[in-house]
Formats: sequence, C-alpha cells, structure tokens
Amino acid sequence: MNIADFFSDEQKHRVKASIEKLEQKTTGEIRLHVEGDCEGDAYQCALNAFHRLHMNKTKHRNAVLFYLAVNHKKFAIVGDEGIHKKVPDNFWHTVKDHVISNFKDGKFTEGICEGVDMTGEMLKQHFPKSGNDKNQLSDEISYGK
Repeated sequence: MNIADFFSDEQKHRVKASIEKLEQKTTGEIRLHVEGDCEGDAYQCALNAFHRLHMNKTKHRNAVLFYLAVNHKKFAIVGDEGIHKKVPDNFWHTVKDHVISNFKDGKFTEGICEGVDMTGEMLKQHFPKSGNDKNQLSDEISYGK
C-alpha cells in the first residue's frame, strides 16, 4: 500500500481542516506525519521526523507532531519545548490514549482530529493568537518512508 493512500482524500481534508481551524486561535503549529514503518521506539521515530520537518524552528517553539507508522501500528506525539513546559506531566499520555482508543475502533481520522482538538485547547490557553501571526508550517499531512 502507498502510505499516501492510507487516508482518503476526504479524510485528508478533514484532518487539514481540523488543524487549520485550531491554528486560527493559536500561534501553535500542529502537523500529522504518516510513515509505513518505524523500527524501534515510536517516540524516537516521531522525534526524528519532528526535526526532519524543522518543527523545532517555530518562533515560540510550540509545534506539535502527531506521528503514525501504519505498518507497525505505532503512534506518538512530540511537543516542542515551549508547549511541553506548559502542559501537565500526563497531558501527552492522555491525548495519546484518547487517539489510540479511536484507532482501536478503526476511527483513524476521528482519533487524529479529536487529538488535534485536545491539543488545540492547550495551545489556545498558553499560546493565544496574536496580531499578525503567520502559519509557519504546512497544514498538509506529510509522508515518510
């Protein structure tokens, strides 16, 4: 299977729309990155993708990556240091558990969109939209190996 075909065009649109809606209310940046394989630890694979996508270079260091390795059925979330310093210790686990519970029911799009919404609430609280903030990262789903 081509990894870019994991989500239908309609599902891709829903994910992008969810991210765009959130980013209208915060300086935070969210992306979804999908790969086929992740050898080893999912968080480490996600962290590698986070840096490849230059997500650690946002102005407020408040980017968040949702990472999905479909062939190995792995999922991780990486929040940059700006947002990571602001959220409670269990926040990322709560979001991850919620997303995975949707995945177990085959609801991949819903899981991602609900995870984006949960993360967005925290981003809006700590990094509200300011004046002429510009979108620093693409809202499109990115794909790896």
